[in-house]
Amino acid sequence: MQKLKLLWQGYLPLETTFWQYAILYGLLLNIVTTVAALFLVVLDVPIAYAAIVHLLPVPYLILTAVGVWRSADRYGHHGNFPLFARLAVLAWSAFWFVA
Repeated sequence: MQKLKLLWQGYLPLETTFWQYAILYGLLLNIVTTVAALFLVVLDVPIAYAAIVHLLPVPYLILTAVGVWRSADRYGHHGNFPLFARLAVLAWSAFWFVA
């Protein structure tokens, strides 16, 4: 729970926040919930249940997007990585919202 608090506050390193939490864990969570939602559709479960399962990762996507944004504010190195990370996490989250 402490790691999630640090993630939300932006105190984890930007590289870890972006690659590990937003991309890797976000991808795994979205794949699992999408497969589960499709499985429910195949079983003729009401579509509302499948939609709810599909949307379960939304709070996590918001958590990681905020974490990346705040970590980018604290990024101490020069370069474009903070801007790239912000744009990429927004695009990544938008992709999963519509997928």
